[in-house]
Order: sequence, then C-alpha cells, then structure tokens
Amino acid sequence: MEKDLSWMKEHRVAHRGLHDNKVYPENSLKAYQNAVDHGYDIEMDVWLTDSNVLIMHHDRNLKRTANLDIKATKLDTNNLTQYKLFGTDESVPLFDDMLKVVNGKVGLIIEIKPTIRVKDTCEMVMKHLAGYKGKYCIESFDLNVVNYMHKHFPYVILGQLYDHVWWQKWMAKGFKQYKKVNFLAICIKNTHETYYQKIRKNCKDKVFVTWTIRTPEDQAKAIATCDNYIFETNIKKEGNIEPPDPVIK
Repeated sequence: MEKDLSWMKEHRVAHRGLHDNKVYPENSLKAYQNAVDHGYDIEMDVWLTDSNVLIMHHDRNLKRTANLDIKATKLDTNNLTQYKLFGTDESVPLFDDMLKVVNGKVGLIIEIKPTIRVKDTCEMVMKHLAGYKGKYCIESFDLNVVNYMHKHFPYVILGQLYDHVWWQKWMAKGFKQYKKVNFLAICIKNTHETYYQKIRKNCKDKVFVTWTIRTPEDQAKAIATCDNYIFETNIKKEGNIEPPDPVIK
C-alpha cells in the first residue's frame, strides 16, 4: 500500500510540543498550540488509562511533571485539571483535546508508550483518529505495538523507535523491525552507525527521523545523517539550539 510520507520531510518537529516547562509545559495543550502557531509538526506521547481514556503524557508517572506519585495510567480522567504540569495552570490533556487544538494544521508524530495493553491501546488510538483530517503517523519503542499496528492497520504510516539503550536496540535490530515500518526514529547518539546508514542507503522509501536535538553539534549531525529531526529549544536550557526554521530547505 503506497503512503505519502513527503510531509515528514517538510517541517521540523517540536518535541512534546513547543515547550519550555515554564510557560509552555511539555505535552500540554498550550505547548501544542505554540507549535501550531510557529508552524512546527509535533511529536507527542499517549497512554491509555485504566478507565480506557487516552491522555497525553511522557513519563510513566507524574513525579517529574506534577510532583505527584501516581502512574499515568491511574489518573482520574474525570478531573484532569488536578494534575497541574510544572507548577503552571496547564494540566494533563486528553488525546481528543489535542486533536481539536491541532485540527490538521500541522503533522503529528504520535508515540504510543510501551504497554501490556497493546490491543486495547492501539485500537483506541485508531478509533479516536477515525475521521481526523490531518496528517499523522504512529511510532513506538514497544515492538508489540509496532507489530500490532503493522498487522491490523496497514494503511497507517508506522515507525519504529530505536533507543541507545542496548537491549532495546538489540531487540529492534534482531527482529528486523525496519522491514515492518515506513520510518525509523533513531536516537541522535546512534544515527552514524553503519546499521542505520546501510538501511538508509538501501531503503529509499523509508524516512529517517532522529531525536532529540538540543545542541548545535547534534543539530549538524542530524542534518548530515537523517531526513528530519525532533528538537527542543534554548528556552528550556541554556546552550540549547535556537528554534530552527520550521520549513526544511
């Protein structure tokens, strides 16, 4: 099935929205809107809670983001406003609210977080994306998620995340996950490796994205080794890159 991946090479991608964790908390509606306003595609993270509701959050728990010792999957989705992010007025958002904010204006790289509820999570994500008119793709570190999406939703643009952690990288390589996906999302620490560059040379139909670009050195490496990159700006931490031109030239 032919898929149009061209949009994945057209705009830089804001990591968890265009955020600074001061005014614009990561994976918040405000950070998503900020990315839209500046013309960036967005990378974001989704969990399925125990109450079968999709929420946006990166970590497995809220200790770092909200100073609360609670798992993301255990949140009370009837009262998400109680989970304030980084001391701001922004709270953990619903997946549907994210879709309403973006509304097809920019592309989405949606990461399904590793889960034992693979079928339920994948099915719920695709249920909520049914009828969505914007450009999106799905990625995951979780091989089971990628395999499920590959088998049951072959029309979706699909990516395998490759970490620098040896065991995850070893498993993804061992099972030749690159054959099942349309794009590879590779940690910037590893993009130079022969394994990935050989795939890039031999598989012209695949898009290569790298994460997470924060420094000028990594930015130069990303441009040299991949088709696109996911970034954070200098607003979050001194020494990080300036916001790049959203349009890839």
